[in-house]
Amino acid sequence: MFAAQNDAVKRALDGIYLQQLRTIVAVVAGYYLFLAIAHQFFLPPEIRGTLTGLALITAFVSGATYALARLGKISARMSHLAFVPAGLLGVTNVYSHIALTGDILQMTNAVLALMVFGFVTLSPFVYFSLTSISVVLYIFCLMDLGGEEAGHFAFFLVPAFMLGLLCFAQRYRTLIHIERMRLTDRQKSDQLKALNASVTEQMQEATRAAEEARRANESKGIFLANTSHELRTPLTGVLGMMNLLGRTKLDSEQQELVEAAQVSAKTLLTLINDILDLAKLDEGKLELKNQPFDVTETVRRLVDLLLPAALEKGLKLNVHVPDEAGLRLVGDPVRIGQILLNFVSNAIKFTEEGQVEVTVTLEAADSALYRLGLLVEDTGIGFDKEAGAKLFQRFEQVDGSERRKQGGTGLGLAICRELSDLMGGTIHADSMPGVGSRFRFAVTLPKADGRYDDTPRVRVDSGRLSTLKLRVLLAEDNRINQMLVEKLLARYAWDIVIVNNGQEAVTTVGDAAAGGHGFDLVLMDVRMPVMDGKTAAKAIRAMEGEVARVPIIALTANTMPEDIETYRAIGMDDVVAKPIDIDQLEQAVSKLFPE
Repeated sequence: MFAAQNDAVKRALDGIYLQQLRTIVAVVAGYYLFLAIAHQFFLPPEIRGTLTGLALITAFVSGATYALARLGKISARMSHLAFVPAGLLGVTNVYSHIALTGDILQMTNAVLALMVFGFVTLSPFVYFSLTSISVVLYIFCLMDLGGEEAGHFAFFLVPAFMLGLLCFAQRYRTLIHIERMRLTDRQKSDQLKALNASVTEQMQEATRAAEEARRANESKGIFLANTSHELRTPLTGVLGMMNLLGRTKLDSEQQELVEAAQVSAKTLLTLINDILDLAKLDEGKLELKNQPFDVTETVRRLVDLLLPAALEKGLKLNVHVPDEAGLRLVGDPVRIGQILLNFVSNAIKFTEEGQVEVTVTLEAADSALYRLGLLVEDTGIGFDKEAGAKLFQRFEQVDGSERRKQGGTGLGLAICRELSDLMGGTIHADSMPGVGSRFRFAVTLPKADGRYDDTPRVRVDSGRLSTLKLRVLLAEDNRINQMLVEKLLARYAWDIVIVNNGQEAVTTVGDAAAGGHGFDLVLMDVRMPVMDGKTAAKAIRAMEGEVARVPIIALTANTMPEDIETYRAIGMDDVVAKPIDIDQLEQAVSKLFPE
């Protein structure tokens, strides 16, 4: 590497001197042309012709060298040798003048020549060659001329040689140093350019990878949403038909089989919901909805949902709530309830005998904030510390035969942890194998102004609904769901018209209104071919007259808070989740027709 750098510096010096050579030989040519003219006036006739001829030859050779350099006929490598003819002729001129005139004062020109050599070449070989020839001739002339002034000019030889050598050395070393710095800078610049190009390429690659990941994530979200819809659609039919079947006259064995099938279907629905929650968490689309909620009521309502499962296994399910009954905080009760529901259902699942204790704590952090704590304790099989370390990881389960026997995907607790992080809360679990487990969740929430004032719920009176003479349009593309809704509403003897997509719904609503027998209610599936339910709802709301105000209930599997807000924003009056629950549907209809 060092040798390569020296070669590069040498080539750079050759290039520099090639540029300087033209100026140097041009000056030499001009100087000796001037001398040739001056000789005509100041030299004796007997030596005038010889010295004038030498001066003209030197001027001609220097001029020719200039012309060749100007025309690019001299390479950088040969530029140093190209000066040698002009340099030797210059030396010849000086010492010929001294020899022919015999004037020792002409030795001043020899002194100047020794110093000038330090400026007119960049080649050590050329410099020392010309200087050595000049020094030999200088000494020879002094010995030949002699006289009183010979000693004086002999003394001049030393400083003239030293000054010439110093000038050459300084010039030579400076240029080498500069070129090495330039070379190093170029190398660094090239390295920086290469590094910059590499970084740029990596950034572009990272950008492409991020874009591909974004597209893949979007595709995954779309895929999961579509898959969810495709799974929930038949699942709606399965659960609905089993609900209808359960209301018919069945013997005990048939009733047991129906209930088992319902449990399996609901388990599948829970799994679908978990996968969708994870997808929304990954995409950052799961948003918390802060609203006032009563802590005590929320906890009791959720525990009541699981009480039958606990009683079925012979377990006690106890709830301990604080004295601040009616205290309401501001948070997302759905997601807090989801965490508690997961804790309690797991406790019931993995406890064969004993009890499950649910304890709620409320500690005032200051006048405006409360620390809400949820503790679920069980007397179940428990787990060791190693298994507990991966309890809140996705798709991880405690590796024990008992827990494997219970099944599950290992998603529920992972979702709880991510929901807790999203709320700025903490979640923890500890256990002792064979003794039981404790799961804790805590979050700090602001206190809502005033006491809890729950909005009175509409009590569904099936008999009153039967008295309503409603003309209902059902927009649903799935044949099984069409049959399910039709059978669910059959008890009311309502006039039900069924269409297969949003476009048919818009046309039918418009035609019915124009014919004077408009609809009282539209049940609109959100995802349909040709035209989806949201677009259809917008089209109906854009119609003129009373028809634009017909109540619309969305039927959909996508019931996240942001989804519901979207449905309401485009004009839908209420939302009923799929799989369709008759009680929820009746509740929605009752709110739309309270009188």
